[in-house]
Amino acid sequence: MLFDSIQNLIRKSPEGWLVTVCESLRSSIPKATADFVSKCLPDTNNPDLSFLISEIIRQADGVMSWEALGYSLMSAFDTYRRLQGEQRIELLWSGPSPAGDLAARRIDQTLYDLISSANREVLLVTFAAAKIERLSRQLLKATQRGVKVRLVLEFAEASEGQLSFDALKAFPAELVTAVEVFYWPVEMRERNQAGKPGKLHAKIAIIDDVALVSSANLTDDAFSRNLELGVMIKDRAFVKAAKAHFDSLILRATLTKLPA
Repeated sequence: MLFDSIQNLIRKSPEGWLVTVCESLRSSIPKATADFVSKCLPDTNNPDLSFLISEIIRQADGVMSWEALGYSLMSAFDTYRRLQGEQRIELLWSGPSPAGDLAARRIDQTLYDLISSANREVLLVTFAAAKIERLSRQLLKATQRGVKVRLVLEFAEASEGQLSFDALKAFPAELVTAVEVFYWPVEMRERNQAGKPGKLHAKIAIIDDVALVSSANLTDDAFSRNLELGVMIKDRAFVKAAKAHFDSLILRATLTKLPA
């Protein structure tokens, strides 16, 4: 049971947080109680991680030393990271949970974790956005660290009614003034036989050297209730090509920057 819990934790943990957890465990007083050890661990805004590490500490109590648990977690994570480095692609989901033996993380939590550890840039592209207070907080914190944030969004007017609510309205004014916002002008779009313009329908996030491609819009429904599927891609060539595509659209003014 302890081994399964460790495997479940390392599949869902951002590296920086897990390394700090292992350091905390290795420096714990040998006779410290499980409650005391838990209280000394680094904070996380991910409730799944909080629950999993608490369960691991409970299961390890009296079975191995806290130092040994720290080394066991780090060793298991190193092995998992090497395997992931070879695969470069990870399955993501939201909605109904996948089978218990399927190594897959939630789309929203993976996005939050990547943004919270971003160092250089974040590019988010979405058709719709609504009820995303947590995402907005993470993005604002990223801008305050000096991370360049760009949003490529759909607008109701440019879509001529195909979207009823501007995606931009989901983001607080404080964040909007700190980022770059781009849109697809209606005059740059082709029209179908019914006269309707094409839609900005892509859903992708590029955070530093990682890309998330999924069916999910940036909405509470997509993150919590819809059946959505996606992948996290760590292949540098793919991420570079995806970023270059949007950079090119911006350079050619196919995507236009919203005036400040």
